[in-house]
Amino acid sequence: MSEQPEHDEATEEEIAEAKQHQHDDEKVDEWEEESFPASDPPANY
Repeated sequence: MSEQPEHDEATEEEIAEAKQHQHDDEKVDEWEEESFPASDPPANY
């Protein structure tokens, strides 16, 4: 049985995923601002 050591720091992959998630959140926020007020959802979805 091989155990991985515990790390308090995020791996490069975790950091990249967090940055992508933040970028996606910002994109959705921008779409929301550009489409409000509107009865139709943004065309970007």
